[in-house]
Amino acid sequence: MDEELLKIAPYNQDQVLAALKWLETSDEFIKGVQFFYPDWTKTQIVNKLQKCSTCADFMVEFIEMIIKNSIHGTMDSFEIVGLENVDTNNSLIISNHRDIFLDSALLQNHLYDIGRPFTEISLGDNLMVNKTMKAVAKLNNMFTVFRGQQKSEMLQNSINLSKYLRYAITEKKVSAWIAQGNGRAKDGNDKTAQGLIKMLLLSGDKDIKKAIAELNILVSTISFEYEPCAFEKANELSIIGKDGVYQKSKFENIESIVKGIQDYKGKVKLIFEKLDVNRINFINNRKKDAISVAKEIDRITYKNYQLQKTNYMAYDLLYGDKKYNRHYTVKELETFKKYIAKASNEDVYYKLLKIYVNPIVNKEKLVFDLIH
Repeated sequence: MDEELLKIAPYNQDQVLAALKWLETSDEFIKGVQFFYPDWTKTQIVNKLQKCSTCADFMVEFIEMIIKNSIHGTMDSFEIVGLENVDTNNSLIISNHRDIFLDSALLQNHLYDIGRPFTEISLGDNLMVNKTMKAVAKLNNMFTVFRGQQKSEMLQNSINLSKYLRYAITEKKVSAWIAQGNGRAKDGNDKTAQGLIKMLLLSGDKDIKKAIAELNILVSTISFEYEPCAFEKANELSIIGKDGVYQKSKFENIESIVKGIQDYKGKVKLIFEKLDVNRINFINNRKKDAISVAKEIDRITYKNYQLQKTNYMAYDLLYGDKKYNRHYTVKELETFKKYIAKASNEDVYYKLLKIYVNPIVNKEKLVFDLIH
């Protein structure tokens, strides 16, 4: 693996040991751990660090219980299906992306529970806001997605990422998790970026079908009854609608990680389905085939998205309709009204409703397309 790919890859063994040693001296890390585990003393945390020698050790020692506490404390139910007969040792997992941390962390938790290896996880370099965050991220078996500003820099970053992912899956024989778009689907509209597929095609065989097939793509669809950080997402969308841009504070993404863990989420379901390349009409044209692959991933995502009462209630409230009132009670609607009434203004209120409505719109369009 060349030097550029090494920058993307998770820590090697020497880097793991150096990071673990450095974290023993990081007050920021100690305080962060104590936020989630208030009974742990600094000495206990250092002792736990000293027991670790791999990324897997670190994830089990420090992360797994955070995920389990979130499941037990903020979810009415959690179900994960579709991995029973799937090899998760060398697959590219493409996920709809609703929460910075939990979308991939819930998968990791499940893989640990059933005795399978952890996947590698993508992380934008914008999230590595300081040395502590970088160390923690890389110790969570994360590979780095570099986001350059210049066009030439962006292209080279895409080429390097494409090469790394293909190497990881076809040669290193590990699985890698990546979001279907650039960041979370803040408006509830899960859409696979054609740019993601084009990036994957920057490496691999000239035969496009073969290049996609050897990545063993698994489509991951997560559905939350109550969207993590919903009000923050709606507020951001409102500001972008008015000002054309939204400027995040330095630690805003870190705050979103914590809030996503702590927010009440109700029913949560995670469904996996293997991408069947034989369903796609490849013509060996990169632009058109990228569109076709993205559409097939979207089809699987919309099909597997689990609509909840919140989606149906939001639809009827947004359109002043009773189209879906068989899915909820009057009491449940009153509770949901109180929830969305917390929106800071009318525009945020409607943006919030749309977050819940868009999955229904996508599913309805899927049904329409199948009929016609």
